[in-house]
Order: sequence, then C-alpha cells, then structure tokens
Amino acid sequence: MRVLDRNINAWQFGILIFILMFANKMLVLPSLLFEGAKMQGFFIVVFLFGLEMALLGLFFYLKKQYPTESFAQILQYKFKNVGKVIFYTLFLVFFLSKAVLLYNVTYIFFRNMIYKDTSNFLILFCFLPIINHLAISGLRVMGRTAQLFFPVMLLIVTFCIVVGFFGINSTVIWFDVPFIKILGTLLRHIAPFGDMLFIFIIMDKVVIKKGQWKIVFSLTGTAAVFVILINLIYMLSYTYTSFMHPYAIFEIMSFVREYGGLGRIDIISMIVIILFAYFHLAIYLKSFMLCFEQVFPKLNCIYSLVTFNFIFVIIVIFFIINLETTVVFGEQILPYVIVIPYLLLPIIAVTCLFKKRKKEGK
Repeated sequence: MRVLDRNINAWQFGILIFILMFANKMLVLPSLLFEGAKMQGFFIVVFLFGLEMALLGLFFYLKKQYPTESFAQILQYKFKNVGKVIFYTLFLVFFLSKAVLLYNVTYIFFRNMIYKDTSNFLILFCFLPIINHLAISGLRVMGRTAQLFFPVMLLIVTFCIVVGFFGINSTVIWFDVPFIKILGTLLRHIAPFGDMLFIFIIMDKVVIKKGQWKIVFSLTGTAAVFVILINLIYMLSYTYTSFMHPYAIFEIMSFVREYGGLGRIDIISMIVIILFAYFHLAIYLKSFMLCFEQVFPKLNCIYSLVTFNFIFVIIVIFFIINLETTVVFGEQILPYVIVIPYLLLPIIAVTCLFKKRKKEGK
C-alpha cells in the first residue's frame, strides 16, 4: 500500500489546527479543572493555550529557517539517525496515548448519554473504518475534507457558545484557592494539551505563501478563544455542581434546555462532538503513521496502520473501561508524556534555530 501525502495550503493547515485545538478540552476537562481549582481553572486553560500559541510561534520561526526540509531531516542533520529514531519513537507514544484518551472520553460520553446498552465494539466499528480511510487517503484529502466541514463546525460551536450564555445565572467566588493547589491542578490536567506537536510532524507538507501566516494564527486564536469561552460558560453555569455534569459543551446546552424551555437543542452539540472526534482521531492516526515511517523507513505504511489499530483496540477494550479509569489515565500517566511537546520539542527547535543562525553568521 502506498499513501501519497501531497502538500496542504494555509487554509487547510489552519483548519486542521483549529479542529485539533478542541481535542480533549470540551467534555470532561472543564469539570475536572473546576473541581481542582474552582474558578481559577479558567486561568489554567488560558495559560496552557498560551503555551500552545508559543509552540505555533516556534514553528513559524523554524519554518522560516527551513522552508522545504522536514522535521525528520532537521533532526537527522543535527542529531544523526539515532537521535531522530529516538525522538520519533517518543512521538509515536505521544500520539497513540492522546488517541486513547480522546476515544475513551468520547465513547463514555455516548454510552452514558445516548447508547446506554451499547458495547465498545459497536463504537469502534463506527470510528475505525472512517479514521483509517481519512489517514490513508493522504494529508491533502484530509485537509480538504476538514475544509468542507469547517463552516458547519464553526457555526455549531458558535451557536453552542451563544446559547450557553443564557444559562449563566450564578455568582462565583474568585481567587479562593491557594496557588499551590492551582499549580497541582495544572500539572494533573495538562494532558489534553500539547497537540501542536502535529504541526512539526507535517512541517515539510505545509506550503504557506507570503501574507498567509495571518490565516493560520487567526484560526488558531479563534479556536483557543472558543474553548476558553466554553470552559468559562460551563463554570459560570454549574459552579459547585459541576462534578455532576462532566460533559461541558453538551451540559451547557442541556442547562438552557431545562431552564429555558427550548426543547432538545442539546442534540446540536452531539453533532459537533461526533465531527470533531472523527477528525481528531484521524489526525492522531496520520501523525502516528508519519512517525512510524521515520522509525521504520523500510517497512510498508500498512504496518503502521495495523500497528496503531492493534495496540489502540487492545488498550481501549481491556484497560480503560469507565470514566474513572480514563481520568486516572489522563491525570497520572499522560502528564509525563506531555514532557515531549512542552520540554523536549522546544529544546530541539531552539537548538536547530541557534545552530542555523550560527552557521549563517560564520
């Protein structure tokens, strides 16, 4: 099997980032943040999105210095082949872990709120064929598909946020949690972030013409603002009962339905959750395949697809079976994986930039 990943333009690149910015951040995370840091959880989200934007800025400078090279080529040039293989093996673990977390949160949401008697096999049967098809169709096909659905997702998310404002009717207390507890909450729940690693993996497949970087930064900033607003609306709507309502974007619509008499408008939020979940998992799978190609360059890409599906299915069926286990996985295991995008990746990128400028100076 051969997968042809053609280049994508600024709009497709920005839309993929826009979609990825919502991953693992609009269902369980707001409830966990409020439980750990009360309203100061809002500032945790803002701070972590600041780190995401910083990674995008780092990518901007790296892309300017190496406009045609891939991230793998840069690593091989600076750290030799052994260093490249080690780094990309870590990237494999990162994307597989994020896919497991995302799927389990989404599966448990659908099982608890819609299909109470369904099995894991049925949901896997619905997800795996589509995300596999998107991944093997190539990056440009994925970008164009995301571009096609983008207006629908943008409209629905905007509608959910606007409607959610009508559910705000509570008064909260700010700055009533000590800083050490806020810091602990941040470190425990940092796992949903760090997805900007994806843009470095597809670095050589992105073609951005002069003046188009504003498109990328605008779409990324818009997604960050939307997620921050979802967190804020949810916290102001449920406050101290948030532990009873763990699915944020769905719950803010349900709140208005129950207290405003608007009917079952919460079904609209389910549509956007489904669309986001398909694209999120497809992006994680595509990233895994691209990393697998660098670790095992002589193997056909079908092996990367089979490897991901096999490990993914084994983990989600036998190891993570309920929301509590998923939360433990996200709080106690994945925070160590986040060292890769927030510590290792910046060190690598800054080192490459510094050596490039030093060489040009000589």
